[in-house]
Amino acid sequence: MALAALALPGQALALSCLPYPPTVAYETADASEKVYSVVRGSFTFDAEGAPSGYDEAAPEDDWLTNGHITGNLLTPEGYTTPVDAEVVVVISCVGPWCPTLAQDEDALMFVRQEADGKALYLDVGACASNVFTGVDEAAFEDMKACMAGECPGE
Repeated sequence: MALAALALPGQALALSCLPYPPTVAYETADASEKVYSVVRGSFTFDAEGAPSGYDEAAPEDDWLTNGHITGNLLTPEGYTTPVDAEVVVVISCVGPWCPTLAQDEDALMFVRQEADGKALYLDVGACASNVFTGVDEAAFEDMKACMAGECPGE
């Protein structure tokens, strides 16, 4: 059975995803060789042409669109540094099991930085989305604890 599962396309494996809370996203970003920043704020993106569900004929490449984030960057002192920046939204899952990216006024985002911070990306996948919408205040507080080295659940 495990061998058959390995032969499935990556998005089909998403059906077995465990919930991916923000604390796990923080730990994953922190362990990555890439540079991430945690932002609390709003985001918008150009949703024209965005995948709205599974399409067998859809290309397997990621879907990219322009977006904008406004809010505050998490620092050791809290969400203290203002951010107002253009981002590239990267949606890498277009199956019926994929998350729907809703624009939000108070989201928790893990923004990937490339080119020494000159290029910013929001990655949205089936299991490991870096955008959390509709989270409660506790999730934002958990990020502060993670920044202090005391991530809940460690």
